[in-house]
Amino acid sequence: MSKPLTIGMPKGSLEQSTLGLFQKAGFRFYGGDRSLWLGSNDPELRPVLLRPQEIPVYVANGSLDCGLAGWDWIVENRCQDRVRILADLCYSKQSFRPVRWVLAVANDSAYQTTADLRNVHPPIRISTELRNITEDWLSERGIIADVKFSWGATEAKVPVFADAIVDCTETGSSLRANGLRIVETVIESTTRFFVNNEVYKSDEWKRSKVDGIALLLKSCLAAETKETIHLEAARPDAEKIKGLIPSSATFTVWEGQDDRTMFEIILEKEISRDLVPALARSGAKRISVTSLGMLYE
Repeated sequence: MSKPLTIGMPKGSLEQSTLGLFQKAGFRFYGGDRSLWLGSNDPELRPVLLRPQEIPVYVANGSLDCGLAGWDWIVENRCQDRVRILADLCYSKQSFRPVRWVLAVANDSAYQTTADLRNVHPPIRISTELRNITEDWLSERGIIADVKFSWGATEAKVPVFADAIVDCTETGSSLRANGLRIVETVIESTTRFFVNNEVYKSDEWKRSKVDGIALLLKSCLAAETKETIHLEAARPDAEKIKGLIPSSATFTVWEGQDDRTMFEIILEKEISRDLVPALARSGAKRISVTSLGMLYE
């Protein structure tokens, strides 16, 4: 075995979601009150809590073997060519949807579309934590702007310190609460699990280890939105039951005792809540619904 695999864990808004996902995959990390380096129930892993903004840099330059951060910070730090993405993990602080970095202005601003930002004199002032991506995005659209780095509280910068902002949002509620209106999405981002390119190419043990972690994380995340329905039905009702199962679901059927047909159905939780009553009306019995800990498809 090589020396332990070092892995950057995002500190802050993604911290609890990420630690919870790893725990579902069988990895328990502990500590963190005084030291950024965490203990682990897997002696082959050495996790460290860091800001997600800096994890891509440390993985790209080899200070860390692998890590988790948003695609936004990988691109912002120009690291996408120096790391290998192993898993696209669509989770964030509040949901399983991508987050968006959006261009926003005050509700009463004269700027209605991106085109309105062209040929503004003096150039429009934009405040953001995502300066490189914002400048590239504006340049692609022929917009000259004065883009300043924001150290936080970006929503409060308009209108005194900036004419517009580029900020991260999941629902848009914080922007609306601050009297801001979204003009356009600059970039969508999801959490990625990634590894240093050279580590992945040259270290067979670490390559196998990170591939295994990626598979477990993806399988646990896939299970978050799905559940299993078990049921039995009289054989004459089996075809009717099959006809109710949505095409997006996967299911297994086998013959049980006493002329009963057994079903196992895996499907989205949102579909399950409507399907269960329909199954019951069609003769299904002994219906049970269980959560999934892991789902590899």
